[in-house]
Amino acid sequence: MEIRKFNIDFFKALTPAIIISSILVCLGIYSIIMMFNGKGIGIDFSGGNAITVKFSKKLSIEEIRQIASKTGINFDIAHLPEENKAIFKTKLVEVNGKKVSDILDDTLNTSISKDGYVVEGIVEIGPRVSSDLKKDATIAFILSAIGIIFYLAWRFEKKFGIAAAIATYHDVVAIVGIMYLMGYEMDLLILTALLTIAGYSLTDTVVVFDRIRENLRKKVSTNLKEVLNKSINETMSRTIITSLTTLFSSVALLIFGGEVLRSFAIAITLGIIIGTYSSIFIASPLLLALKLNPKKIKK
Repeated sequence: MEIRKFNIDFFKALTPAIIISSILVCLGIYSIIMMFNGKGIGIDFSGGNAITVKFSKKLSIEEIRQIASKTGINFDIAHLPEENKAIFKTKLVEVNGKKVSDILDDTLNTSISKDGYVVEGIVEIGPRVSSDLKKDATIAFILSAIGIIFYLAWRFEKKFGIAAAIATYHDVVAIVGIMYLMGYEMDLLILTALLTIAGYSLTDTVVVFDRIRENLRKKVSTNLKEVLNKSINETMSRTIITSLTTLFSSVALLIFGGEVLRSFAIAITLGIIIGTYSSIFIASPLLLALKLNPKKIKK
C-alpha cells in the first residue's frame, strides 16, 4: 500500500546529481589514495595500541590529556565520562624498546597513584597483522563487487548488475571520503559500517530494479526514460518509509551510543541518506546510460 502516488520527474535533477556524485567520488578516491599511503587509517590497519583505562574518580578530558602528554606519546583519546573510562590509541607499539602500555601505566601511576585507575584492556596490533587486515579488506570489497554483478546479471540482466555495483560502490566511496574529511580514521568499526551500507544500498536498488523489470514486461511505455521515472515514483513510498525507519535507529545510536560507537553511527546515518539518493539518482539513470535493451529482460 502506498502513502500517496508520486509524479516527480527525477531526471530533471540529473545534472546536479552528477555534479554532487562526481565531487563525492573524487573526494573518496583521494581519501583512499591517502589511506594506501598510510594516512587516515586506524591502528587496525596500521598497527599500534588501544589501551582502555578505568579511573576511580571522574576526570575531565583536559585532565586526562594533561596526564597523557607526560608520556611524550601522541595519544588519540576517546573519553567515556559516564563510565569514568578513557581509551588511549596510538600507532606506536614501542618507544625506545619499551612497550607503550608500560609507559602509560608508569605515567598514570606517577600522576594519580596505582589505586586511582585500572587498565581494563590492551589491544596491540603488529604491522604484519594490520597488513593482512588491509589486504583481506581490499579482497573482500573486490569479490563482493564481482558477486553483485553476477547475482543481478543472473536475476535480471547484465546491465542491471553493472549499474547496481557502480551505485553501491559510489555510496561506499562517498562515505569513505566524507569520514576522512571529518577526521575519522578508517578502522574495523567503520569498515563494518561500510559493508552494512553496501547491503542496505543494494537492497534499496534491487527494489527499484524489480519494479523497472516489471514495468518493462508490461510495456507501460516504449520510452525507457519514462519507464525508469515511473518505476522510481511507484517505489517512492516504500523508499521513504524504509529510509526514515532506519534513519531513526541510526540517529538514536548516534545520540545515545556513546563515543566508542560514534564513527559507526555517523557512517551508517550518512550511508542511509546517500544510499537512498543513489538508488534514485544514480542506479536507475545508469541503466539509461548503459542503453538497457528491454527485449533482453528475463521473464
